[in-house]
Amino acid sequence: MGKFEEIKEIIKTLQPGFNVEEIELNEAPGRILREDVFADMDMPPFNKSAMDGYACRFEDIENELEVVETIQAGVVATKIIGKNQCAKIMTGAPVPAGCNVVFKMEDSEITRSNFVRCTNSKTHINICSRGEDYQSGQLLLPKGTLINFPQMAVLAGAGKSKVKVTGIPQVAVITTGSELVEPSETPPTGKIRNSNASQLISQLRKINIDAKYFGLANDNFEELTTLFKSASEESDFVFFTGGASVGDFDLIPEILEQQGFTVFWNSTGIKPGNPMTFAQNGNKYCFGLSGNPVSSLVQFELIVKPVIYQLLGANYKPLRIKVALADDFRQKIANRLIILPVFINDDGLIEEIPFHGSAHINALTNANALMEIEPGVTKINKGELVYVRQL
Repeated sequence: MGKFEEIKEIIKTLQPGFNVEEIELNEAPGRILREDVFADMDMPPFNKSAMDGYACRFEDIENELEVVETIQAGVVATKIIGKNQCAKIMTGAPVPAGCNVVFKMEDSEITRSNFVRCTNSKTHINICSRGEDYQSGQLLLPKGTLINFPQMAVLAGAGKSKVKVTGIPQVAVITTGSELVEPSETPPTGKIRNSNASQLISQLRKINIDAKYFGLANDNFEELTTLFKSASEESDFVFFTGGASVGDFDLIPEILEQQGFTVFWNSTGIKPGNPMTFAQNGNKYCFGLSGNPVSSLVQFELIVKPVIYQLLGANYKPLRIKVALADDFRQKIANRLIILPVFINDDGLIEEIPFHGSAHINALTNANALMEIEPGVTKINKGELVYVRQL
């Protein structure tokens, strides 16, 4: 089993430990459901018309029909439809007793005052049966569901004006690197701008988590320790981005161990993005991400996001789809899982884009997906399918 596969197994063992809170339904998008939601009634709760048209008995469909009433949506019929009778009915209105078909307005012709005929004897039934969508007592959304727009409609339909969700964790972000300056500054010779923090904070925001930025820290053990202690006191998750001058993440694991954290891993088996630390101390967690922007983006998408969702109690499974290559792919070294920024074109094919390694920030601006190349694979022919994750 490769290192990345081992990490995925470790993630499954992490136990959710965040508080559950009850919030208003309109605050629920982006949150994680922490209760099973069951239907409190059949849906639809009655046989309803799927069309504007005329409700009648199917055995009378070829006959001239007397229109005995008009039924609007939200109004219950007052009459039972008998032989050679019908009711004019609007979409969504309850179908009157005695009817088993609704023919469309477009398939009708007025024969005389208050009489109509169906012009399509092969009409569909056009009735949504009671309980067709779901039945009372049926599980609609299981605990752990990520609430998005479709789930909002289901929750509302189930009468959930308030829902129980996982509390939002407090998150701190610290950027390390004596060579860094903030984006607002013009870097002097030997320095570069800090790009990782903005990228990481935006990735967190995309999963509905706002992070507090604790600023830049030099590659200094005492300085990093002091900043880490301050951040961890008020946060559930602490993120470091960047390594130390003596080598990526040489300081971070030592600091974590000194502070009583258990380190789960210091490498991922992924290229780019191999150096990465994840550690825990009680209900506190720390991630040490790569200082290279492409590496940290990959680490977040493949590892950090699944870890966070696991700890928040979410039923999360990343969307991976198979897409065909537009051209042949070749590589010489295939000892790790390779993740490459790529472009899926208008024909639905994967196009490689210029990529010079984990520090190549500009490659991300042209990418709309990450392509996965399994260890040991040195060539893939044009037209063959490869897994990608859309960005």
